[in-house]
Amino acid sequence: MSSDSPPLNLPPVEPSATQEIFAGLQSNAVEDALTSGLGRGQPQSSDMVVVLLHGLCSSPQELLSVDEAVKGAGYATVSMHIPGYSFEQTKNKQVAKSFQGWIDFVEGEVYKLKAKYPRVVLAGISAGANVALGVAVKNSALIDGLVLMSTPLILDGWNIPFYHFLFPLALYTPIGWLWNYEEKPPYGLKNERIRAWVAKDLKARRLSSAGASVLEVSHLREHDKLQKHLLKSMSSVTAPPTLVLHASEDEVASLENLRFIQMNWKTPIFRCHVLENSYHMISWDNDRAEVCKRTVEFLQELP
Repeated sequence: MSSDSPPLNLPPVEPSATQEIFAGLQSNAVEDALTSGLGRGQPQSSDMVVVLLHGLCSSPQELLSVDEAVKGAGYATVSMHIPGYSFEQTKNKQVAKSFQGWIDFVEGEVYKLKAKYPRVVLAGISAGANVALGVAVKNSALIDGLVLMSTPLILDGWNIPFYHFLFPLALYTPIGWLWNYEEKPPYGLKNERIRAWVAKDLKARRLSSAGASVLEVSHLREHDKLQKHLLKSMSSVTAPPTLVLHASEDEVASLENLRFIQMNWKTPIFRCHVLENSYHMISWDNDRAEVCKRTVEFLQELP
C-alpha cells in the first residue's frame, strides 16, 4: 500500500518546545512498537484509514506517537480537527458547538473517507474516545473499529476534586460565566520529566502538546451532555470491534469506565488492556510504546 496519508484537517499550531523535546521520546515509542514483531515487514493495507480524535479543546499533538506508529505499520491516518471541539489557535475565546455537532462532523468526514477507504477505524483519547463512541452509537455500521484510550464516561479518578458534585452549578447556571477550568498538575502524566516540560509549556502559551491550559465552560458542558448520552445509549447498539486501553492509575477516569464499557458495549471483538505505569495521557506517558503496540496489533486483527 502507499503509506501516504490524507492531508491533516487542522489549522497551523504555534511551535512548542514540548513538542520538539517529545519528538525523541515519541520516536523511541514508535520504534519499540514496530520492532516488536509488528509493522515493518508486515503486509500493508490499502483499504483502511485510522481517524485520530484528540481530547477536549486540544490538538492532534496528543496522538503523535499513535499516528506515527500506525503509519509506520502501513495504514493511512487522518488527524481530525473538529469545529467547536478542537482548540482554535486564531480565537482568543474558545466556544464549543453542541456535542451532536461534534458527532455529526466526524460522521460526515467518515462518509467522505469511505469513498477512498472501505474500512475506517476511529481512535480517540479522553473526550475523543467519547466522540468516537458517539459516532458509533449513531451509526455503528459506518465504523469498522474503535480504539478507545482513557475513556472518561464517568469522571471518578483519584484527582477529581471532592466538590465535583457541584460542577453542574458551573455548567448549567449563570455561575459558570465567572468560571473556567484551569489545568493543573499532574496534567495526566505520571512521567515527571514530561510533566515538567508540559508545565513549562503551559506557562508560555495557551496550548501544550498535552492539551489546553484552560477549558471553557461551554466545552465542559457539551462534554457532560455527551457523557450522559453515552451512558444511556451504549447498551442499545451492536458495536464494531473495539480495543479499550486504560491506565490503572488514571487520575481523571477510574477503571470503572473500562468495566462499564465491557458490560454495556455489545461487540463481536472486544479487547482491553490495563496499563500499569501511566496516568490519563497514555499516548504521552510511560506506557506510550505499549499503547502503540496494542493499537497496531488490534488493527492487524480486524477482519
